[in-house]
Amino acid sequence: MTTEKLSVTVDAGIAERVRSLAGPRGVSSFVDRALHHEVARCELRVLLDEVAAVLGPPDESLVIEADAALSALERRARAGTRRRASAG
Repeated sequence: MTTEKLSVTVDAGIAERVRSLAGPRGVSSFVDRALHHEVARCELRVLLDEVAAVLGPPDESLVIEADAALSALERRARAGTRRRASAG
């Protein structure tokens, strides 16, 4: 994989949090991974919009169910991050 150096300006609070969370892998690795996640989310949004254009919007009850499942996963992920941070 080739890499490219970027210069970005971010909120001071998030910069501090990134530094503390990045640990030994470093800020660049942390930001690279975060950008991969955000690009995937954006690409997924485009795909979902395309599907909705062809099939119509999703059933609202399914959206509610999916939101609840995602919230549960996010809570578990945050809890795991806190456990790993306190163990380190």
